[in-house]
Amino acid sequence: MTTPLLTVMAQAPAPYRVDEHRRSSSSCRSRTLGALAVLAGLVTLLLPLPAFSQIKAPAPHSGASPATSADQAMVRSTEARTQAFLEDLRSLVAIDSGSGQQDGLDRVATLLANRLRRLGAEVERLPAKPSVGDIVVGRIRGTGSRRILLMVHYDTVFPEGEASRRPFRLEGNRAYGPGVVDAKGGAVIILQALELAAERNVRDFATITVLFNPDEEIGSRGSADLIARLARQQDVVLSFEPSPMDAVIEATKGIAYLTLAVQGRAAHAGAAPESGRNAAVELAHQILALQTLGDSAKGTTVHWTRIRAGERPNVIPDQASATADLRFSDPAEPARVQAEINRIIQTPLVPDTTATLAVQLQRPPFPRNPATEQLVRQAQTIAGELDRPLEAVAMGFGTDAGHAFQPGNPRPAVLEGLGVIGGGLHSPKEWADLESLPARLYLVVRLLETLP
Repeated sequence: MTTPLLTVMAQAPAPYRVDEHRRSSSSCRSRTLGALAVLAGLVTLLLPLPAFSQIKAPAPHSGASPATSADQAMVRSTEARTQAFLEDLRSLVAIDSGSGQQDGLDRVATLLANRLRRLGAEVERLPAKPSVGDIVVGRIRGTGSRRILLMVHYDTVFPEGEASRRPFRLEGNRAYGPGVVDAKGGAVIILQALELAAERNVRDFATITVLFNPDEEIGSRGSADLIARLARQQDVVLSFEPSPMDAVIEATKGIAYLTLAVQGRAAHAGAAPESGRNAAVELAHQILALQTLGDSAKGTTVHWTRIRAGERPNVIPDQASATADLRFSDPAEPARVQAEINRIIQTPLVPDTTATLAVQLQRPPFPRNPATEQLVRQAQTIAGELDRPLEAVAMGFGTDAGHAFQPGNPRPAVLEGLGVIGGGLHSPKEWADLESLPARLYLVVRLLETLP
């Protein structure tokens, strides 16, 4: 909960105009952030969070169209929350929660579940089998009719011990650490936005459902079905993957992995190579023949990314395999690509070798659609209240928005990329932009207030 001790932050100029020159004050700002972070942490521990059912505030927001100018009270509130945000983020980043790391995932799930309970949510933890860890689901009841799902993952791609090797740190206007932007920052955006919405007595919804899943980085194998099932019950789904700029994400690619396996015949590479049938050579031939499977007009790409062949340097390999990454926007494209590959591999270069193809669908696409376009326009109107631009971008990666999107159905309307702005995803250079945090919180809370 934000306290009067932190409202001194509201006296500073609102950090809503972004340009490269803002970096010049980074050193002073870093020292100020560090000092206030300690104070905010102490205050947060001493004071309870507001629950939606406990707030006594002005009349609930009605869901009317966004105002043409910024809500100055909310501007001040979002700015004052920066330090509490950083403390929340520090707590999550300090825990190793790579996909499959049971202890760390359990600790993060417990933190998230406890925070939701303090907000008055009904919380359950569901095993994400066959993945490791629990899906945390919280439901907050309102007085309106809108059904809203907020979701993001809390697993990372980093190995055990990464949080100790690269602890959370502030440097200038950026925060660094494993998962700081992908996607622990998104989890904190959700929590902080719900707290601020509770303070503002936002009640014009039937339910706000929150979902935190532990396995997005490995394909959401244990959470995809639940995401799709919950999404079908919603009017709107907001997903909190990071954004690379002042933007929201209106489309993401579907993902499939193609595995091409070649069977040949082993032989001694020196004594009788002619009796062998080299699977590696045949695989290379087939890969070269499969270079034109993509379709730029449809946004389809196929890249061969992994090759394996042989066990010993003096043996003609009898087995070889290659894996390709297929990205697509058109749901019909995997079937087309599969049929084309099966046609081409019927013509071998090395006699007596056979090639077979396996296709593993990882994630469906989240394509551009009218319902999302309407949400984009609403988000851009809200950003305009802050005199801040907001782009709508399509990304080549896949997210859980693909599981939430329901083809052929205008509901739910899905919007992705509402998490923290940053970069360096999946790398030691991963960073989160600090000056954009108030504007992100403002955007999310105003969406909750004004969703149709």
